[in-house]
Amino acid sequence: MRFNRLSFVLLVFSVVLIHSCSKKSGGGGGNPPPPNVPGCASNTAPANGTMLTTTSVTLTWASVSGATGYDVYLGTTSSPSTIIASNVTATSYSYSVPVTATSTTYYWYVQPKNATGGATGCATTATSFTYTVIQTPPAFGYYVVGYLPSYRSVTSIPDVKFRMTNVVVYAFYAVNTAGTLSAPSSPASTLVAVRDKARANNAKVLLGINDGSGDGKTNFKNMASTAAGRNNFIKDVMNVVRANNLDGVDMDWEFPSTSDGTDATFTLLMKELSDSLHRDGRYYLSAAITAGKYAGGIRDAIRAEIFPYVDFFNIMAYDDFSTTVPYRHHSDYTLATVCLNYWLNTRGMPASKAVLGIPAYGRPSGITQSNTILTYNGILGQGGNPQYDSAVVTASGYPSPYTIYYNGQYTTKRKAKLAKDIANGVMFWEKGQDAHDVNSLMKAACDTVGRAY
Repeated sequence: MRFNRLSFVLLVFSVVLIHSCSKKSGGGGGNPPPPNVPGCASNTAPANGTMLTTTSVTLTWASVSGATGYDVYLGTTSSPSTIIASNVTATSYSYSVPVTATSTTYYWYVQPKNATGGATGCATTATSFTYTVIQTPPAFGYYVVGYLPSYRSVTSIPDVKFRMTNVVVYAFYAVNTAGTLSAPSSPASTLVAVRDKARANNAKVLLGINDGSGDGKTNFKNMASTAAGRNNFIKDVMNVVRANNLDGVDMDWEFPSTSDGTDATFTLLMKELSDSLHRDGRYYLSAAITAGKYAGGIRDAIRAEIFPYVDFFNIMAYDDFSTTVPYRHHSDYTLATVCLNYWLNTRGMPASKAVLGIPAYGRPSGITQSNTILTYNGILGQGGNPQYDSAVVTASGYPSPYTIYYNGQYTTKRKAKLAKDIANGVMFWEKGQDAHDVNSLMKAACDTVGRAY
C-alpha cells in the first residue's frame, strides 16, 4: 500500500509539472506568436520620372508578404514625410494632383504594416512623377520676324534693324545623320553675338532649324520616323536652347509631304517639340511653311492638327517664279492675298498665328535661276528704285542685262497693312539683304503698322 500510494503521488506530480511547462512554452491551446514586421514595397506605376499632364494619377505598388495595410507617403522632397493615405488594404491608391501654376515634381513611397509594426527605411524606395504644365507663352502683338543667317556679320547690321524686328531667327542649325543638331560652320560666338544684340534691342531670339544640304532631307525624315529618334532630337534641341539662353525654336523643314508619310511624322514631331518648349510657357515655337498656293502633298502635309502646337507660322509667300514665263513676279501683292486666303479661310489657321513672308531679294522670270540671288540692297545699288517692284540689272549667272522682280517699299507697305488687317505679322528673309537706310523694307513695314523703333 505504501509503494502504490507513493507511485500515485509521483504520477500526479509529473502530470502537473508537464502541464505547467506546456503553458510556459506556448504549446497546447495558447496564443500564436506575433507576425514579423513586413519589408518595404516597390513602386510599379507610374514609372519613375513620368510626366503627367492630368491631375489624376493611380499610384500602384507590389504586394508585400505579411502586410495587412499600407501607408502612402507623398511630397515634393526626395524623402517625403506626409502621409496622404493610411491603412490602404489594396496595392493601389488614386490621387488627385493639386493644380499648380508651374510644373511640380512629386516623390512617393508606401510603408507596409501589420499588427507588429511598420516597415522601416522605405523612403529609399521613393520614385517620382511630375505634374507638367504645358501652356503657350504670352503672345507679343504684331510679329515682325527677321531671319539672320549664320554667315552674316552681326556688326554689319545696325542696332535699329534689330529694334525693327521683335523676333530674330538665327539660321540655321541642321539635322545630322545621328538625328541630332549640327551647328553651322560659323563660330559659336556668332550665335551669342546675335542673341546679345537682339536682347539689347528687345527682340526674342529663336534657333532656326532646317534640313541643311545634301542628305539633310533624308536625315530629317529618318529622325522623325521613330519615337526614339524624335525624343533624342528634341532632347538635343532643348539642350542647345537652354545652353544658349534662347527664346525658342523655328522649324524650317522644307518640306514634309503626304507622298512619303512625313506629314504624319512631322505632326508628331511638332506636337512633341511643342510639349517640351511650352512647359511652363517658357519657350516659343514657330514654323516656316509653304506658301500654300499650289495643291499637293507638300501643302497638305501641314495638317490643321498642328495649329494649336505652334505659336506662329512664317508663310513663305515668295519664290513663285518661272524659268519659261517672262515678266512674272515671284512675290507680288496678289500672291500675298492668295496665300493668306488659303491658310486663314480655307484651312482655318488662327489669324493671330499667321505671319506673311516678304522677300528682301529679287528674282528674274523666264530664264534659268542662278544660285546667287540679287539682294534688295544690291538691286538699289544697281539703280533700282526703292518704290518700284522691278529693275533692269546685271549679275553673274544670268544673261545680262535682265529684269529682276522684287518688293519695293510701296508693295511692302501694302503687304504689312494686309497682314495687320487680316493676319498678325510679317517675316523677312533676311536682315542682311535689306537696305540699312531710309530705303529699308523693314522700316517701311514698321512705319505702316505703327511699330516704334
